[in-house]
Formats: sequence, C-alpha cells, structure tokens
Amino acid sequence: MVVVPLSQLSAFKAMKDGFAQRGLDLSGILAEAGLNPDPNESVDAEHLADMFSVAWDAAVARTGDPAIGLALCPRQPLIGLGSLSSLILSAPDLRTGLQRMARYTSLISPTTSIGMDMPSTSVGLRVDQDACRITLRISAGKLAVPQQRYDFMAATFLKGMFWLIGEKVTPLRVHHPYAAPADPTPWETAFGCPVHFGAAAFVIDLPLAALDQPFPTSDPTVGEMCERMVAQLAAEQGGCITARVRQALMQLISKGDPRRELVAATLCMSERTLQRRLTEEGTSFIELVDDTRRELAQRYFVNGAYSPTEMSFALGFSDPSNFYRACKRWFGRTPNTLRCAA
Repeated sequence: MVVVPLSQLSAFKAMKDGFAQRGLDLSGILAEAGLNPDPNESVDAEHLADMFSVAWDAAVARTGDPAIGLALCPRQPLIGLGSLSSLILSAPDLRTGLQRMARYTSLISPTTSIGMDMPSTSVGLRVDQDACRITLRISAGKLAVPQQRYDFMAATFLKGMFWLIGEKVTPLRVHHPYAAPADPTPWETAFGCPVHFGAAAFVIDLPLAALDQPFPTSDPTVGEMCERMVAQLAAEQGGCITARVRQALMQLISKGDPRRELVAATLCMSERTLQRRLTEEGTSFIELVDDTRRELAQRYFVNGAYSPTEMSFALGFSDPSNFYRACKRWFGRTPNTLRCAA
C-alpha cells in the first residue's frame, strides 16, 4: 500500500491553492468531516481518495456549482507537479514532458494515473489517427469519485501545458465518463472543444502537432540528474510500478491466479500501460507473479503451520501439482521436503 505524508503530495497543495481562490478552506473542510489531516501524517491511497472525495462534495454543496472543478485551478499550475517540476521543465518538448509525467504520476498523487499507451512511432503516447489520446484515471476509496476531481485534474493539466510551452493547447475533443449536465457550456468553454459525456473513461484528444512544441527551459543535463532523483524518490515512496504491483499481488494472490487486467484496474491504469511501464523498469507481470509466490512460499515454509496443499491454494495455484513443480524450480526440492526441513 502506498503511504506518503500529505506535505509531500503536490496534488493536495494544488487543491488547497485552488480552493482558497473561492474562499474555501480545504483543511477546515476536512477537519469538519472528522478527518483532521496533519501535513506530516502519512496517508494511504484509499484514505487519500476519500479525503479528496469529501472535499469536492463539500465544495459543490457550499457553492452550489457542479462545474466548480473547472474553476479552481491553482494560480501556478506547476505547483501540481511538485518534485516532478524540474524533470518536466528540462524536457526537450511536450511529447517528452508528457512521457515523464505519465511515468511518475504517482508522485503527484498515488490515487491518479495518466495513461499514454505506446505506439510504434511515439514511445509512451498512444496516437490514434489525428490525435494523441491521454487517459486520466482516478482510483476510488470507499466513496465514489466526484466528477469535480476529473474536472479539476483536466483543467489543471491543460493550463499547465500553457505554462510549459507558452502557447494554449486546445484539445480536439474530450471524452467525459459522467452523465451530461443540463448545461454543458461550462465544460465546453473550459476545454475549448466538444465534450462527449457518458464515455467509458476520461480521455483528452490532443492534436498531434502539439507534441512537437519545444520547451524553452529544456536542459538535457538537468533532465538526466532529475530523472535519477525522481526515480529514487518514487522507489522510496513505493511509487514505482514494480513495487505497486507487488503490493497488489500480495493482496490478490490468495484469491486465485492473479490476472494482469485485474491488477491494472487495481492500479487505475490500462493493461497495456501496466505492461509498458513494467518493461521500462526491467521486469514483467509474469516475473513479478512468480517472485511474489516464491517470497510468500518461503514465509509459509518458515511458519510451518500450513500443509503443501493449503500453501498451493494460498498462493493462487489452481492445482497442487503446479505448486510442486514451482517449488522444484525455485528451491530444487519438493514441498514436503521443504516443510520437513523448516
């Protein structure tokens, strides 16, 4: 489970700044709900998601404005990038900047991800005909995700691109997963393009030409240094995909053979994006499943309280004979021999 202090979450800082522009005290709203967040308190992803949901529901209730998420962009949108700011600012162009942001979105917030599937000509971005398709995903806690969280994220994202390249990037279209409002004008005005409500996911279609827009702050040397620092920070916070997949597998594996699509959904990203990002980190889903099972098997053998059959099902094997073969491959011995030796 990803656990980070609120003080390190740039998404929380961006929301707090945006709320303040409408006279809304984010910390006060959460305190009234009994959440009482401490900036130095570590918060797991599920709790964080619910905190955000409570805050946005309160913002709508207090203002009576269902489109408020579009209007609460932070005054400086790059505040939402936090520790990623220098890494993205040093990118040569928008294409590379988006790739870097997608790779380390968990540092902005462990409840969000940006999906940009890999095409043959643009690593990290999915290009469909006339557009680069960017999918925004937000994971839920125990509470449903308010529409305003997507609106805020998308509006801040688009405003941030303007700050990065100095020109407004107008999407070709936006696909919105929530029901169409009585008056869609605020959304069409904010995004500057047609908005198709009731979609399967929140998708922003950017014109392909925008990807080649250069960054005036580009610096390869700074970029390489920041990449190392950000990668280390992601690993320390459990934000690297490998660590997050391992955590998900620990929770899911006892329920049966873990499927990649289920783990991808748990991490709030597409199956294709999950596989690409694991490849970038030098591993694969199959390898992680095998490593996780081996690690758990070692724990079970040390514990000594489980029979080989019980272990096999606890590790998600459908047949004990598969566990037998795995033990021979992992440890060079059978489950019964290992259990007796423990």
